[in-house]
Amino acid sequence: MLSRLLAAYGLLVIASALDDESVAYYRSVAERPVSDSGKFSLVLLTSAAEADGAVCLDGSPGAYYLREGSGDGAQKWYIHHEGGGWCESLDDCHDRSYTYLGSTQFSLPTMSPVGGYFSQDPAVNPMMHNWNMVYLRYCDGGSFTGDKSTPTNHANTQLHFRGRRIREAMLASLLADHKLGAATDVVIGGCSAGGLATYLHADHWCDALAKATADPVTGDSAACVAMPDSGFFLDYESPARRDRFGDLFGRRLSTRAGTYREGMRWLFYAMNASAGVGSECLAAYRGRGGPSANASAYLCIFAEHAAPFVRTPLFALQPEFDSWQQSHVLGEGGSVAVMGANVSSRLQSALLKPHRRNGAFLDSCSHHCGAWGEIRIDGLLVADAFAQWYESVRQGTRRPRKRLWRQGRPFPCKGCCQLDGVAAPLPPRWSRWGMAAVVLAAVVVFLWRKRAGRSMVPNALRPASRRSTSSSSNWSISM
Repeated sequence: MLSRLLAAYGLLVIASALDDESVAYYRSVAERPVSDSGKFSLVLLTSAAEADGAVCLDGSPGAYYLREGSGDGAQKWYIHHEGGGWCESLDDCHDRSYTYLGSTQFSLPTMSPVGGYFSQDPAVNPMMHNWNMVYLRYCDGGSFTGDKSTPTNHANTQLHFRGRRIREAMLASLLADHKLGAATDVVIGGCSAGGLATYLHADHWCDALAKATADPVTGDSAACVAMPDSGFFLDYESPARRDRFGDLFGRRLSTRAGTYREGMRWLFYAMNASAGVGSECLAAYRGRGGPSANASAYLCIFAEHAAPFVRTPLFALQPEFDSWQQSHVLGEGGSVAVMGANVSSRLQSALLKPHRRNGAFLDSCSHHCGAWGEIRIDGLLVADAFAQWYESVRQGTRRPRKRLWRQGRPFPCKGCCQLDGVAAPLPPRWSRWGMAAVVLAAVVVFLWRKRAGRSMVPNALRPASRRSTSSSSNWSISM
């Protein structure tokens, strides 16, 4: 058991060191002291994996964590899509399948995300502190969109692109086993890649809940809105990008900064993500493809193209100068100021202009995810601004009294990351040397195992289809 726990922790650390900046936020909220009442319990979707193929990249079952609500929050729900970037090539997906972000083999029985929108402190989280909290494990690499029936073989490994099936199994489980059908209020959220998933799947969740919670007499159903955090990634390809590498069959094998659009385009077609994005968006963009009706369909994987078609009320939490987009989307030589202006203008055009009920909290701090109690705009923190907007929507107001909180400051703006003139407590980060040591150790171990012809995953923890019959591939970590 100790070996298993240490292996899980080690692989989570490697994933945290190598993937997107959302892990800094998740680490910050998970490292705070928490009582047993604040812990989330693991729910493995084993039956759905066997019956419906709802599996992660490596073939392990989908999963989520649940913390039950209390008091007047017992019938209210916050459902959070976990973030963690994407795999944008076959090599990416192969490597990811052996980590926490591509498998549930390393999921512990409980977890404790207690800060920010997960907080049980009414001073920090005034509206949702006692709600049911659901944390959807992200292990498909495609923001819960893929639905490819047959596995993809790469480097002697089977990769499963089944994010849509996992998401649908999560909904079915919550309705059947945890009384989600009795909900009165539901907020669908997520951070980073999970924030993008919120844009893409809000209607799926809220449409299903409208049917499941409808009163047979009045027809009234649960109030359902979406709150994507740092999920508005620009549809952009750097003009200074370098060509990607691929094999003779045109399959992409590596990714580079500044090539975000091409990476997401690869993901869309390789994972059959058209099955997991909005049908109205697809219908609109397939009509623009010219001779090939499917040529422009991939644009629906981007929030700026998908958001105008989302019917669910949206309240976006978005930094204009998103720190992850600066290095990954913008690429070498790009202007952060221009990027921020585009984030702001495109988000307002896609969210606020088409839908009068939608709202947004647009800050000018250079960060990615979080900032729930760290930034104040027009006198309100994010939590208070969201609660004010939600109450207006909950009451049926066609256009909330206030729906846009925007700092609108030029880049760089250190003061934008402060609370009442005091530097905000940013999520703790490892030192550069500490992070470098972890990455170096991971690379050395990976190369040694690969040279020796061994898997990075303990044999006992791998799905049966990927288990080695040789005892030499079994390994463990011991004290």
